[in-house]
Amino acid sequence: MTIASDWSCVGRRAVLTGIGAVGLTGVLAACGNDDTSSTASADAAGTGSTPSAGAAAEPSAAASGPLTAAADVPVGGGVVVNGVLIVQPESGTFKAFNAACPHQGVQVGAPKNDVITCPAHASKFKADDGSRISGPATHGLTEIAVAVQGADIVRA
Repeated sequence: MTIASDWSCVGRRAVLTGIGAVGLTGVLAACGNDDTSSTASADAAGTGSTPSAGAAAEPSAAASGPLTAAADVPVGGGVVVNGVLIVQPESGTFKAFNAACPHQGVQVGAPKNDVITCPAHASKFKADDGSRISGPATHGLTEIAVAVQGADIVRA
């Protein structure tokens, strides 16, 4: 089989798209999390999740076990676990949201002073209900139903 060396059949757009994809792959690899120990041990236990293209849009429903211990969620604060932001706006009240900012899917951080902030473009959301306060996001965070089961927070 002979491979033609005539590149006239390859369009300029296809070549540029290929070059862009290679460059984007390098950028994404450079932005990866170097801490694989917690993910690897969680995956071995069957409770972790491996990121995929749709992971930012919707956290995995495979988390049938506890998301976290209720004691690990500070009153007036929160924690992000496997793409889920769990908050405790007042003692004994727990709420959870998809941690992906609705603007571009960047993971938001735990609330500070009752405000959840996206680190990418500074969209801000209320910690007690996930509603949008300001920023480029056009709507609030997506709520995820959770319940307290024993000492743990689980998906409801």
